Amino acid sequence: MAQFESKVSVYDTLRHSITNLVYKPGQELDTTALADQLGVSRSPVRDALLRLSGDRLVDIFPQKGTRVSLLNKEILRQERFMRISLELGVLEECMKTLSDSSKREIFVTKMQGTLVAQHACLLDNDTINFLRLDDKLHHLLYTQANCEWVWETMIAHTGNDHRIRILSCSANEIPKLVESEHEQIINAIKENDTDRLIKLEKAHLSRLYGEIVELERSFPEFFE
Repeated sequence: MAQFESKVSVYDTLRHSITNLVYKPGQELDTTALADQLGVSRSPVRDALLRLSGDRLVDIFPQKGTRVSLLNKEILRQERFMRISLELGVLEECMKTLSDSSKREIFVTKMQGTLVAQHACLLDNDTINFLRLDDKLHHLLYTQANCEWVWETMIAHTGNDHRIRILSCSANEIPKLVESEHEQIINAIKENDTDRLIKLEKAHLSRLYGEIVELERSFPEFFE
């Protein structure tokens, strides 16, 4: 049985399970069972669930129970809008740091290395690590732009976005499309073409808007 020493670690563990669909949208959550599973008292579990409610990941019904929040299309739209708005600005800052061709070559090599690892996950049908490396690839842009805090803030407020990305990657052709788009984005950085990069990135991040209708049709029990 896992042992936790702080409310933060209980929160992080539950959040990870929810955003990675270990606990499915609409699934009931029992405080006592979670406390036993994590090896803690019910108090830190209740505190963690309250925080997750603020993240729009958990619904708490007083005197009734707690469940994993269903996917809300308006929340999904706003979380994706947040990411697009932030990331396009970060890209411009990132490219300002890569005017030197040698620095740009080093950065592109780092991105290509991550892309190779992501391809291995694609071949292995490993969705969770495919998305982990997807995040790593995008995180490189924020790090290069000296926008680490922006990344951390964005990730903290886009848990539902991560859930819909998990569902999206369950579609057979989507991971291949993501990989192809990443290759184009890396090439634009390599060629120092900021305008093309911005257009590619906006299309890459906006594609999810059009997938939600089909995902709702495939997984109606996960949506409000």
